Amino acid sequence: MFTENELKNPRHLLKQELAKRIEKNAHYSLRSFSKSLGISHTVLSLVLSGKRNLSKNAGMKIADSLGLTPLERTLFLMPTKKEKDKSENHLESHDQEYKLIDLDLFYLISDWVHYAILSLLDIDGFKLDQSWIAKRLGINQIQAKLAIERLVNLEIVIKENGKWIQSGKKIAVENYVSTSATRKFHHGLLEKAASALDQVPMELRDFSSITMAINPDDIEYARTKIKQFRRSLAKNLESRSKSKEVYNLTVQIYPVSK
Repeated sequence: MFTENELKNPRHLLKQELAKRIEKNAHYSLRSFSKSLGISHTVLSLVLSGKRNLSKNAGMKIADSLGLTPLERTLFLMPTKKEKDKSENHLESHDQEYKLIDLDLFYLISDWVHYAILSLLDIDGFKLDQSWIAKRLGINQIQAKLAIERLVNLEIVIKENGKWIQSGKKIAVENYVSTSATRKFHHGLLEKAASALDQVPMELRDFSSITMAINPDDIEYARTKIKQFRRSLAKNLESRSKSKEVYNLTVQIYPVSK
């Protein structure tokens, strides 16, 4: 049922299992998952976010719920401190203004619509309503409804003092591995950019490019500088004046010659 590598990384295994269940049922929530596993919603949330190790007691309940064989149980309940330390060290080096998510969670929200909705939260008159969001983003209501449900079920968007807000920091994902989810995300953004080139007045957009000769070994340096530029510009623009619309900034660097 599960591979040895999956069993040795309980957090990864649980995220994979959650992803499979949400893929089958868009209404499936984190609370439903915790109930089926026999552990508290709070504990599961902390384990999935990497803020807490899986206790032996909780691990045994999950093993029973998933119907693991004796050998699978042994692997699943093995200490995961090494993996946890590795994850924490990686987080410490990341920009503290952003919440780093892994590819398992990103897989669930890899459509650009989710991030557009998170930005719409800062717009006056925001409504967590599929009709309102569909109209503002130019998408159909079913697409809006499914995106809203995922964000709420995964507790990325929560209601606080009668107002919908994003829980925690802005989301970031380390994109050093090409997956179907990351490619889907960037394809979606490029399609929106191509559409904007024809449909959005020039005074409301900016398209520019530069062609240069460089050493491919410097791509990592370029990636770091581009990330710094994106975040710095976003921070400055968001603080200059009241937000009225949601924009997307997409920057690419890729080889032309072969």
